[in-house]
Amino acid sequence: MTKQELQKLFKNEILPENENPYHFQEPQTASFTIEAYNSMCGDKYTLYFNTSEGQITSVYFYGFGCALSKASISIMCKSMEHLSPKNITALSDQFIFTMDQEHSTKNADKKIQMLQQLKHFDGRVDCIKLGWEAVKNHFENADL
Repeated sequence: MTKQELQKLFKNEILPENENPYHFQEPQTASFTIEAYNSMCGDKYTLYFNTSEGQITSVYFYGFGCALSKASISIMCKSMEHLSPKNITALSDQFIFTMDQEHSTKNADKKIQMLQQLKHFDGRVDCIKLGWEAVKNHFENADL
């Protein structure tokens, strides 16, 4: 992907997602929360999960950070609703793996594939993976 194509993708996909993120608010209640913090740049979000009968029913987030981290977490929240913790762990693991490799996931949601294309955007992989890594670490270490 050329630099111009990356910039176009950023302008057409990331900036609109950043300006109108999914569930970007602090809910009144949450079953549990996860902190996503990048000490290198200062991006910091709290993720709010609600559960029912072992399934994630809703995911909200709130905090501050760059457009890439905010857009990525927004897309992540949409993709994780109505999944089990096991499926969330698998989805996070697969996403992180593809961000660290040269290939992308062919059967992933179009928005997730778009994020994976941005892995070469000026060394900003950590911004894109921030929420995904926090969620993966939580569920891998949770007593479920």
